[in-house]
Amino acid sequence: MTTHHRLPDTRPYPTDPVKNELLLHAGHIAANSSKAQTQLARESLHHAIATMLQQNHFLGLSVALSMAADAPTYSALWQSLAEVLNARGEAEIQWLALPVVVVAGAKQAAALPGNVPVDDINKVLASTPLGQALNGITWLPQLYNAADLAAIKADAWFAAKQNAVAAAAFAAEQPGNATLPVPADQSVQVFYALAFGGHGLQAALNQPLAEAALPLMQVWQQHFATPGVTLFANPLPPLAPLAALREGSALRLRMAGDVFATNAIRAVRLQSPRVGVVMAAQAGGRLLFGFNATDSVFEIAPQVFTWPLSPGDNIDIIAQQFIDLLAECQVENIRLLHEPIAESAELPGYAQAITLPGHNPLFVQSH
Repeated sequence: MTTHHRLPDTRPYPTDPVKNELLLHAGHIAANSSKAQTQLARESLHHAIATMLQQNHFLGLSVALSMAADAPTYSALWQSLAEVLNARGEAEIQWLALPVVVVAGAKQAAALPGNVPVDDINKVLASTPLGQALNGITWLPQLYNAADLAAIKADAWFAAKQNAVAAAAFAAEQPGNATLPVPADQSVQVFYALAFGGHGLQAALNQPLAEAALPLMQVWQQHFATPGVTLFANPLPPLAPLAALREGSALRLRMAGDVFATNAIRAVRLQSPRVGVVMAAQAGGRLLFGFNATDSVFEIAPQVFTWPLSPGDNIDIIAQQFIDLLAECQVENIRLLHEPIAESAELPGYAQAITLPGHNPLFVQSH
C-alpha cells in the first residue's frame, strides 16, 4: 500500500547556497537533467573526491557532506564517496563489513563475547556461492560496534585499500572489543565483523545470504549465548563498510521501533479496546510515532518512539514500513499529521490529533 500524503522532511538543510566544487557536481546529479550531464557530473565528482583523499585534503568533502541542500544531493555525494572507497582494479584491496543486528533482553547489564567466530562463519559459507566469492579473505579478530565503525574516517579507509601491506597495517591498528556491553532491559544494537581481500570480493557485496541465512543466524546465536541474556541475532549480507554502517543503523532503528510498537500496542490494549497511533515529523529532523487509546477517556501515559533522521534516510520508506507493521498488528486508527510539530512540542494524543490536518494512511492511496 502506498501512502497518499508524505511526512514532511524537517532535517535542517542550509538555506544559503554554499560554494563547493563537490556540491556543484552532486547538485547536477540530483537534478538529473540529462543522461550526458549526469554522467559527466558523476565522473567529475568521483575524480574530485579521489583527489582530495589522495592529497589528504578532505575539508571540502566534510563541508559538502554537512552542507548538502537536500536529501538527493547528499545521496549523490555519499554514493560517490562509497564508490571511491571500493577497490579500483586488481592491485587494490576491497574491505567489507558483515553487520549483525542483536535484539537483547537482560534483567541486568551484561557483556557478550567481542570476538568474531571466524571458523564457524567460514564453515557455513564454504559450500555457498557467497562463500566462494569470499574465499581467501582476512577477517579482523574482534567485532566493532556502530560507534567504532563510524569513527573510522574516509581517509583511513582510502589509505587502507591501496595495497595488501596498507590493509594489514590498518587492521593491526584497530583496537576492537574484548566484550560488547548489553544494557539492562531491552536493547537493539548492531555489531560488525570486518574483513578484507582482493578486488574480486566486490562480487559478494550486497548479495543475499540465501541458504546461508539460517545457519549464520544460528552461528551468531550460539556465539553470543550468555547466561541471563535472551537474544535474537539477525545477520545482514556483507557490504562495503560505509554501506554496512548505513544499512545496519537503519535496521537497528527499525527493529527498535518494531519492539517498541508491539510492547506499546500490548500495553494500550490492556486498558482500552482500540489503539490510536499518531505519526508526525518534528522540527529538527525527527519522526515521532505515538501510541495511545483512541478515546481520551481511556488515555494512558503517552508512549512515543523517536526516529532521529540521518541525512541518508528515506522518510517515505520508514513511514511505509511502520504503517505495514501497524496493519500486521491490526491497528486501524492511525493519524498521519500533515504539518510538522515544533521542536519543543509534545506529540498530541490520538484524540487531539484527529482534530488537526492529517489523514489515515491505511485508507488513502495515491493514484
